[in-house]
Amino acid sequence: MNIYPESAPGKGSLRCIAALLLLLLAVSIAEGAGEARTLALEECIRLAEEHHPSLEEARASLNAQKARLDAVKAGNALTGSLSASTGRQTGSDQSYSTSFTVTKLLSDSGKNALERRSQGLAIDTASESQREAVLTVRKGVKDAYYTLLLNGLKREQAESAVRTYEKHLEKAKGFYEAGIKARFDVTKAEVDLSNARITLVSAEASFATARAALSNAVGIQLGDVEAVSGFLAPRSLPDEPFAVEQAMANRPDIRSALLKSESGKLSVAIAAKGNAATVSLSGSANLSGSEWPLNDTFRATVTLSVPVFDGGLTDARIAEARYGAQGADAALRRVEQTVLYDVRSTLLSVKESEARIPVAELLVRQAEENLTLAEGRYEMGVGNVLEVADAVLAFTSAKVSLYQAQHDYSASLAALEKTLGGEFE
Repeated sequence: MNIYPESAPGKGSLRCIAALLLLLLAVSIAEGAGEARTLALEECIRLAEEHHPSLEEARASLNAQKARLDAVKAGNALTGSLSASTGRQTGSDQSYSTSFTVTKLLSDSGKNALERRSQGLAIDTASESQREAVLTVRKGVKDAYYTLLLNGLKREQAESAVRTYEKHLEKAKGFYEAGIKARFDVTKAEVDLSNARITLVSAEASFATARAALSNAVGIQLGDVEAVSGFLAPRSLPDEPFAVEQAMANRPDIRSALLKSESGKLSVAIAAKGNAATVSLSGSANLSGSEWPLNDTFRATVTLSVPVFDGGLTDARIAEARYGAQGADAALRRVEQTVLYDVRSTLLSVKESEARIPVAELLVRQAEENLTLAEGRYEMGVGNVLEVADAVLAFTSAKVSLYQAQHDYSASLAALEKTLGGEFE
């Protein structure tokens, strides 16, 4: 029901104000929903180190190895057991029995000490695996972040190309309406604009995919984010011999291979202890009888156990451990060869991508100058539409090539950092 009389003053004004407020509210909500937050590379790395599942898995594995060491230490610890029983036989009274026994392994010929050393090496290996996981996650975040930055720049360049072609279409229509240019110029400008819009759609899709890839690399959903950290600037690189030395000293896979090789040698010594003598001490207190108070007895026992034969089990375990040690040594040599290749190939990749950057910058300047000349010639009526279209395409391609070169340099530098087993300060 309308509460305003038809002649009531202010009715139209109030409706306009209400409509305006609703419009402003809708615009505000739409802008807030589509607003993307910015994230620096360092913030993404910090989030990944806190939340990435692979790092949680590596930490859990390390803690499991530490718990395993406690179990090994308990192998020759003091142990105690308490037992109680009751029973009745035909023709006799009910009997009761309880005992408390304490046992301590006095000597196992050094087997437990060797197992402790071996488990200590396993802990160190798990620690190196955790460091490897950290380096892998950090590199993955950097790769995803630089890809997001690259696709963001490509999207901006595609948007710029669309605006350029829109202006060119307006000029072509104006020249055609004035009788200066043929209809072909308008048609060509419309085709160029349509192609530019298709390129923009592809750029938007690639940018959205890069956002999803960054979330996957970080390990949590980041939503709509924008990259604010730029590509890395060229920096001095270590020479190959020094880089190899650093990689051999710092890479987690080299350290893990060394630890596994040492652990393999220990495994042979541990297997040889399979038929070693052991000495243990036990003491027990017993209460037994059918009438209360029960009879109490005390007993102390020293036990020497010397295996005589085990059907070749120990020899088989020694042979198995020796083959495992040989395999660990071979794995170490294989990793060393991989490090040599990784260092050389990654250094070459960094140098190649760095050399492309100044060439790409020169191409951008040349393409920009050529575009300016082509547009000027067209506006003066001495140029043609194909010349302008080619100049716009060449400028866009040159800009994208520069972005790609900068991306490749940053990505290859991140790969070099991981190859060396650490990051540049």
